[in-house]
Amino acid sequence: MTAVVELLGTTTECVDFEQALAERGWPVLQKEGGPATAMTARTTRYLLECRFPGSRTNARRGARERIEVVGDALQLDLNVEVTDLVVRDPEERPAWFAYERSAADDPPAGPPTRRARWRRRVRRWCAERLAPYRTGRHISALNRTRAQELATRTLPGTATPSPRVTVRRPIGTPDPEPGAVTGRRRRADREIFRLCHAAVVLMVTSSLIARLWPQGFAAWWVLGVVAVTTLGLATHWLIRFMPGKPGAALGAVLGLGVFTVGMGARIELSGEPGGPSGALGLLALAAGYAVFTGIRLLVRQWSWRVVAPWLLPAVLPLVLGLFPSLGLGLHALYLDAFGLNLEDVEIPRLWQLIATVRLGLAVNLWLIALAGLGYLHHFHWCVRERWPAYTLLGFFALILLWTGGWSLGLETAARAGNDAVRAAASRQAVDAYYGIGPQWVCVRPVGPADGIHADGGEFRPARPYLRIGDASGTVVLWDPAEKGALKLPMDKLRIVPVDKPPKSCAPSS
Repeated sequence: MTAVVELLGTTTECVDFEQALAERGWPVLQKEGGPATAMTARTTRYLLECRFPGSRTNARRGARERIEVVGDALQLDLNVEVTDLVVRDPEERPAWFAYERSAADDPPAGPPTRRARWRRRVRRWCAERLAPYRTGRHISALNRTRAQELATRTLPGTATPSPRVTVRRPIGTPDPEPGAVTGRRRRADREIFRLCHAAVVLMVTSSLIARLWPQGFAAWWVLGVVAVTTLGLATHWLIRFMPGKPGAALGAVLGLGVFTVGMGARIELSGEPGGPSGALGLLALAAGYAVFTGIRLLVRQWSWRVVAPWLLPAVLPLVLGLFPSLGLGLHALYLDAFGLNLEDVEIPRLWQLIATVRLGLAVNLWLIALAGLGYLHHFHWCVRERWPAYTLLGFFALILLWTGGWSLGLETAARAGNDAVRAAASRQAVDAYYGIGPQWVCVRPVGPADGIHADGGEFRPARPYLRIGDASGTVVLWDPAEKGALKLPMDKLRIVPVDKPPKSCAPSS
């Protein structure tokens, strides 16, 4: 960004301002006005260049506010008169590769045979089309003549090129046509970046439309508008990326749209009925990418010293992953619905780790607020550090922390336990929960039933029971009739799994 700044101050204030610009790496291109003294203030105009990361959108306003922040910090009488965008985007020249021709490619002394001519053609074609890239110099030039000149040029510290050195284009790429429009390097990268995001949006929206399709047009028309708008933007970007070739650009957009829409719909429709939704999985991945990008943009704007304290809670899932037992809070709330404790059921360590990571991710929902701050800084909407904005951000982060930790974490475990109790009371199948797999069973005593000690109630072999789990040789059975749990020694029982709980488990005579 180029800016014209008017400063009314003494020589000391001018020196302080110039020193602050130098610390930020903002060069002063021109200085007019004065002369000022240490006691007398004069008007001085600076033409300077502001360099800071962020989007081009709203960058002019961001430059003005950044200069004003410097003036406010030094308590200067400073006004920013003009800010404008400086565009430095070099042209993307075609790439060439230098290689040394074989001596067999030289014209033969006598008339060549047909076999020699074919061998020469095949060898030349292989050298020009199939040879590895790193066979020689890498050259950027607009035409073959300039590329050949650069390939044979002697450079300091390198070997003198052989007279046999020539150039070739990458595999299957023709020479550029005379007068062809040369694109811009950073602009091409931005267009490709936008096309990738458009493809992701099309895939997610098509997968969500496939999920909502049975509910009718009213359920997914907004997503349809988003998909059509995204496809139109992709067409615009691809036409800019391929100047002079609108037909090829439209064909590429059509192929991209068909591929991404087909992939998104297949991801949703390939799942089993009643199973996990592929659309929601894609949406979760896209949301995670958006949060990660926002945090990355915040790190780009600030220094690591400033961002590190904010990011310490972000490693909570990794820290908890080292101690899987810390994630047993979900299992404790689930078992509490059956009137049980963690000591009653043994849970595999792997499922403890999975539950811990899941709880840690739910707690880190507050990172959405931090990512939002990153986007605000990237688009230069939060240049000045005002306490109301950070207070609102902290309040929003606390709400997200509570929502993630309780509503999406612990409360879901308690709700799953209550749902499992209701399903068991109505003699229905009960879903597994992070290593706890309730199963309907019939229990046969080994020996007299009266000699089996039952902790928590009376054991009746004729009743079907819901097996919750076991620990230390003791099995935990839940009785739907009494709505209570029994703890029995496993070595005195023979447990027979059943698909559906029968009316009676008594053996037929």
